[in-house]
Amino acid sequence: MIHPFSRALLAVAVWGMHATGAQQPALVILNKTDATASLIALADGKTLAMMPVGEAPHEVAVSPDGRWAVAANYGSQTPGSSLTVLDLRARKATRTIDLGEYRRPHGITWLPDGKRLLVTSETNQLLMIVDFASGRVERVIRTNVPGTHLFVLSKDGRRAWTSNIGAGSNSLVDLDKGEVLKTVVTGRAPEPIDLSPDGREVWTGDSQLDRLTVLDAATLDSLATLPAGGRPNRIHFTPDGRWVFESNLRSGTVNVYDARARRLVETIAFPVDSSRTTPTAAGAPGQPAPEGILMSPDGKHVWVALSGLDRIAEIDIGTRKIVRYIETGRGPDGMGYVP
Repeated sequence: MIHPFSRALLAVAVWGMHATGAQQPALVILNKTDATASLIALADGKTLAMMPVGEAPHEVAVSPDGRWAVAANYGSQTPGSSLTVLDLRARKATRTIDLGEYRRPHGITWLPDGKRLLVTSETNQLLMIVDFASGRVERVIRTNVPGTHLFVLSKDGRRAWTSNIGAGSNSLVDLDKGEVLKTVVTGRAPEPIDLSPDGREVWTGDSQLDRLTVLDAATLDSLATLPAGGRPNRIHFTPDGRWVFESNLRSGTVNVYDARARRLVETIAFPVDSSRTTPTAAGAPGQPAPEGILMSPDGKHVWVALSGLDRIAEIDIGTRKIVRYIETGRGPDGMGYVP
């Protein structure tokens, strides 16, 4: 027989497990068309919560402890100027950070201290450091070039590399000094960008020229150019640095590159869904329109947001096969991993 007090403790324990269910491995996925964020359990692909965010959210950052996610509200016809804070334990949006004059926030990540965020303002041509607790913009670092869109951060949080889609350039930023060290023209509209795990190379893709450029991370010297698919959108290294995955919005594919050989080794194509009638970001209805890419920390899977099909594809990195699709809200793009 279970003592009443023990039964009460058991009930509290079960309730606690339920309340913290979001802390099981999950994904946060921003749905641009719906202006929502889906919290999806990886175990079974079920949606745990659908949380409201600002208009046309693009990128999301999960805090190092997995408690919070912050969405960058880019905006649609009207430029956005806010961030939405999501409590992943309570599974709800808790507050909005008003960025004031800084518009079109897009790229976003947590700094290593877990207390501040680094965010781009595309309209204002800058990076800003935002204090999470107070929501205050602590510092701005101006790139002074149009369309500072995405960036990648060094492991120590001291440097960032930006893609300036409106200027056809990439910049190296010293966050300690608060200044741009160097900017180089790499094409017409560089958008996706990532840093190799060893910190030596930056790979960026040009959405107009349909090519990738490999840069020396320290000097921004061009090391190589590689063919891409139609309209490169996102690019990411696997955690071991061996492979690079790159999504192509227009051609509906993901390219896989051997990072060491700097060579395209495979193209993964996603099927067209002829039952869909709404045009996508890629144009015609039913196109998969792959955008956001997210790597699993263990290096076993990569998730690709198919914005035209309202689902994400999970790919086994070892076999490079699609293992399942997970339904989302409308227009999925930016994603974050919840440990």
